[in-house]
Amino acid sequence: MAATEKPYVCTLSPELVQKAEKELNERAQWRSRDVQALRDMLKKQTGIHVRLDDSYLLRFLRARKFDYDRAFDLLMRHFKMKAENPEIFDNLKPSAVKTVLDDGVTGVLDHTDRDGRKVVIFRPGKWDTERYSIQDVFRNNICTFTKLIEDEDTQVCGIIMIIDMKDISWAHAKSMSPFYAKRISSLLQDAFPARFKGMHYVNQPTFFDYIFAIVRQFMKEKLVSRLHFHGSRVEELAEFVDPEYLPEEYGGKGPPWSNKVWAEKLLKCDADFDADSKYGLVGNKPVQSTNKSDAMESLSGTFRKLDC
Repeated sequence: MAATEKPYVCTLSPELVQKAEKELNERAQWRSRDVQALRDMLKKQTGIHVRLDDSYLLRFLRARKFDYDRAFDLLMRHFKMKAENPEIFDNLKPSAVKTVLDDGVTGVLDHTDRDGRKVVIFRPGKWDTERYSIQDVFRNNICTFTKLIEDEDTQVCGIIMIIDMKDISWAHAKSMSPFYAKRISSLLQDAFPARFKGMHYVNQPTFFDYIFAIVRQFMKEKLVSRLHFHGSRVEELAEFVDPEYLPEEYGGKGPPWSNKVWAEKLLKCDADFDADSKYGLVGNKPVQSTNKSDAMESLSGTFRKLDC
């Protein structure tokens, strides 16, 4: 069953249209044909309730460089991820993770980096382990990423993260079990339609190697190649983000960092998340993949519910 299709109007600038063509194999003159090809594949798929409007399908096509089969598999994995992890995706909306937002764990800069990418600032040291779980922190981040990829510029340019490890303690580190690290790595790398173009670690503690060793084993080499470790040398971030827009604690000329503006914006979006929750697998029917090896991996439990 499909949702009503909505008319699409491209909002990309001429420069981003060229970038999308060069990097994502997106041709403006073929865009409607490509979207229709993916739409036709989905219409033949039973057991799903999915949006078929151009704006939604383009997220998945752009995330897989307009390869129809890979975009289809990504969307199916996305739905399977939601079905098999209800403790993450049930009642997923900003108000449900307001405590995490209030603590300033995650936010987004008002300005992009030098390459037009959205800049997410993630401060896990702000997470109060006695008040809420790592799962709530992850739900909070999923809300942020989900809202960001609604924007066409972000679909083309991608997202980078500044991961500030200041105030990270052993209490935080012990909450990151190998099972959970594998789980979140699989979700973001294999089942989410976003282009993660860089992760910049700053203020790493002395025991950071312990934390990273857990996460590293589940990262694909492509993502590993996009990791940057700055330590206390926060001024290095100016190579990627204009110092005019960087908060002062990250070597910039801006005011001290606060996620208040982003939190207020995100908390107004509950209705969007409620609407999105209506889509997915119907009756937990099996998902058909266009790629046999991917299907085997997916159905054998890549996104099987794991205990933390």
